Amino acid sequence: MEVDEFSRVLERLWSEGQRRSSLFAADLDVGVGLETRTMHDRYDWDGLARGQTPYVVIQYTLSGWGAFIDDQGRQTRVDPGSFFVGCVPSQHRYFLPRESPVWRFFYIIIRHPFADQRFRRTLREALPVQNAEPDHAFTASLVRLLTAVRRGGADELTIERNIIDIALEHQRLTHQSRPGLDARERLLATVRDYLTAHPGEVVEVEAIATPAGLSRSAYSHHFTKLTGLSPARYIAQVRLDEVRRGLLEGNETLAGLAERSGFADANHLCKVFRRHFHQSPGQYRRQMGG
Repeated sequence: MEVDEFSRVLERLWSEGQRRSSLFAADLDVGVGLETRTMHDRYDWDGLARGQTPYVVIQYTLSGWGAFIDDQGRQTRVDPGSFFVGCVPSQHRYFLPRESPVWRFFYIIIRHPFADQRFRRTLREALPVQNAEPDHAFTASLVRLLTAVRRGGADELTIERNIIDIALEHQRLTHQSRPGLDARERLLATVRDYLTAHPGEVVEVEAIATPAGLSRSAYSHHFTKLTGLSPARYIAQVRLDEVRRGLLEGNETLAGLAERSGFADANHLCKVFRRHFHQSPGQYRRQMGG
């Protein structure tokens, strides 16, 4: 199916439906939309200015084009048949550039703990914008959820299953489409394995570079070129993922989480967490129902 035909299918679906959101609980909320933006709309969204409650936005282009800037500052066109995923809050931005007269797209906004965790993890390894043909399994999973929400009547279990399918299909697509992913993933896995073997330690880049036979600067250059991240930033992301899991899964104190996650103390943990997620660990735990 071509994108133009796919767009007509979505137009028919949209005209038949009535709902734009599906709220079951504080941690299960899905919003959908089909929109056209033009140069007169001043369409511009900042991932750090859209509230502190974590959620995921997926936007798929049907015609025209827009731009997406990821948290590494990489700007990419979002052409027909391509999409971006953004996790809020995070340092990303998407907008209609002056050079583009129109941007037609559908979007899905998901608020669910599994989606937030899975997409944040996958996006560390994903291209900022990816392609997915209308008949691709990932695109089909988006349409299933959009249909369930738009037409209404779906129960909580069906919505959750659709959300899980979308997250897993995105992960599969990422692994299939990323050039050089194997080498990149091996490098990232080496860091994750080192951190797992040294829980609670403050890990410096030199400690990972030395076993690889490289200086700190040479290793950092190689790591950044292959992954798009600095070693220090990736180490922080892995540590913060561990903290977020701890916040969601139990009532462990911040001091305990800091100790086993390689932060100097609870104050250090709070500062780093707030810098990355623009909210305190306590706020995150309350919002996610932990």
